[in-house]
Amino acid sequence: MGTALLSCGDDSATSTESDTATDERVLRISEAVELCTVTPSPSSPLFHARAILRLDEGEVSLPAEPDVDTPTWLPFTLRTGPDGPELPWAEGEGAVSVAADSVPHSIYFLDEAYGWETVVYVDNPNAMTVRGDRLLVQVAYPAGTRVFELAPITTLDQELRLRVLAFVPGLAATDPPQRTLAAPCELTDVSVDRIDVTLAEGAVSFHTRPARWGGLDGFTVLAEGEVDGVPFEVDSYWDLEYATSNVEGLYGVSPRMAVRFGERPDGSCILLVEPDPFAPEPVYFASVLDCAQNKLRDLSLQSIAFVAGGGENRW
Repeated sequence: MGTALLSCGDDSATSTESDTATDERVLRISEAVELCTVTPSPSSPLFHARAILRLDEGEVSLPAEPDVDTPTWLPFTLRTGPDGPELPWAEGEGAVSVAADSVPHSIYFLDEAYGWETVVYVDNPNAMTVRGDRLLVQVAYPAGTRVFELAPITTLDQELRLRVLAFVPGLAATDPPQRTLAAPCELTDVSVDRIDVTLAEGAVSFHTRPARWGGLDGFTVLAEGEVDGVPFEVDSYWDLEYATSNVEGLYGVSPRMAVRFGERPDGSCILLVEPDPFAPEPVYFASVLDCAQNKLRDLSLQSIAFVAGGGENRW
């Protein structure tokens, strides 16, 4: 959590100021942005938090004064399966504001927030939480910036200047949506680790990385191995799971991991490796589930090894 904000470079603030000929300040999405949601906790059903949030191209005016809400709406859609469809969210009562001397991670970097401004968008400013109902977007730029561009996403993420909270629908139609972090679907130049699990029935390696540069939460980007003599190699975002159980959601802390490799003749469909939450020292268990996530049988986990930087980045 000690990573400092990086410099935007001399050209960044200048170019954003010259992009507009007036004194108007805007939040701009020059091209559609896609972000992948992150499993909020190990108590979530496996693969339920898989969704892609899409923020459409557009531009909204920002208030001239700090901490003043201006009514506006950012169109967004959510896709909860590999084949879609993208479901647009009905236009609502959104609002945007600008916070002076602020960055999205200011709770950790109070001494580095001065000289920055953060645009804050919520889909419902009247919600019970300041994070809105289903969407929170925060992006920081140097003070005096005229155009707050939501791009490039990977740069904003790496410099810790972007935070997006989205949602996944409830399991039942009457269930409330569950809030979750939304992070860049692809990251380059980030270390990918490998977690090697040896079983009496086979072996599997989970290749994992942080969900974002800040090091919070994570993704499994590849699972490969074999169980009961049947090999598999899965790198689909929709079929890989990763979640941590500590209060900060720190990547690399006692992860629960799963891979959905497709239904086999015996009904097996998912391999799950998870820690014992009550053990004083890390203790892991492995099991095979059917496609409905019912446990079929336990596996004999013989060893688990964490290989820092030993993984392959598929996305």
